Amino acid sequence: MLSVRLRVVIPVVVVIAAVLGLLVGARLPESSSPAQAGSTGPGSETTPGASPSDSDGTGVTTPVATTRNIENYPITRLKPGEKPPQFVIVSFDGSCKHELFQHYYDLGQQTNSRFTFFLSGLCLVPDQMRFQYHPPLKPVGSSAIGFADPTLVNGRVQDWSLAYTSGYEIGTHWLGHFCDSRGVAAWTSANWQSELDQARRFLDQWAEVNAGNPSADLSLKLSFDSSVWHGDRTPCLAGRRSQMYPVFAKAGFTYDASNGGSLEWPRHIPGYQMWNFPLQTIKIIDWPGNRHNLSMDYNLLYVQNNGDVKAAPAKCATMQASAYASYMAALKAVYNGNRAPFFVGNHFEQWACGAYANALSEFIVNAHQQFPGVEFVSNEYLVKWLAAQTPAVIAELQATGVQKQ
Repeated sequence: MLSVRLRVVIPVVVVIAAVLGLLVGARLPESSSPAQAGSTGPGSETTPGASPSDSDGTGVTTPVATTRNIENYPITRLKPGEKPPQFVIVSFDGSCKHELFQHYYDLGQQTNSRFTFFLSGLCLVPDQMRFQYHPPLKPVGSSAIGFADPTLVNGRVQDWSLAYTSGYEIGTHWLGHFCDSRGVAAWTSANWQSELDQARRFLDQWAEVNAGNPSADLSLKLSFDSSVWHGDRTPCLAGRRSQMYPVFAKAGFTYDASNGGSLEWPRHIPGYQMWNFPLQTIKIIDWPGNRHNLSMDYNLLYVQNNGDVKAAPAKCATMQASAYASYMAALKAVYNGNRAPFFVGNHFEQWACGAYANALSEFIVNAHQQFPGVEFVSNEYLVKWLAAQTPAVIAELQATGVQKQ
């Protein structure tokens, strides 16, 4: 089994990838469960606000770019009965920490993978500017995840610009991450609209928000704005769907990634033209009790360590091996079965000695080697691929039902 460690072994991963030819939270609350012709070649689109900038010492420099290409694999319309590609969609909640960003960015580049980064918008709002945030049903200037260290804002602008222009997807994980009884589960449509409007402002007008931050280089430019958001994941997967979906649809979202589901082909959310891209229930391999949970690091942590982010090194190693085996087993099931997209969620954290970050990294590298033709793509790409298929093909794929493990 390949052992992958964050950042400090990036050169090792590069060597391994070259040898292999590869260089080419959140539990779901029970109350929140909801239920073109021919082929298209690689495409590109204009990116708003792209401009050059100098590195602020983080080692990341915003590229000079006016177009981006999300199609790391060609999009082709299937014929009836034709086997679909095996998609794996990895998405991250938070997406603010530079070291982890650079690790996953490097890994994506080395393996021809593209990921979805759901941004926690307060990562651009310095603590001294916190009273600009008016969270629904909470005191002004409050947040369950805090606010930004003012010295880190420049690096985040550069990291996110680099990701977007390189074809990675940027979505939203909203702002204050409130999961209590007066959190997102209690929000009305008006509350969601307020949160959305503020999230847009903190991103689109980040320089204005940081006008009083002496560490901020206000000449930096993001290579995108909030108009590129195609979807989201809500904090803790919570929220009343009847209240949030009308707001999401009005905002032009094409999918939501806040539900739990099964190993089956996606369907539209009833009543909306938004796809349901769920975290999927998978078997937890090499763990007592024949346990199952959603395909996300926190859900595995909940099964393996009662949600405690700390563990002894020996247990961390066991948890990592189990997480890796669980991802590989789920992928094997769909690869040899209904070929449904496999959705994996992760946080920008190194819980349990980095067990889940390491397991995911190892999975991304080894899946390319062990499953020929597997394609790691973003949610944005998957929406585009689904739109290219005929209704008959979509119905045929959906009719394959739930893949058992």
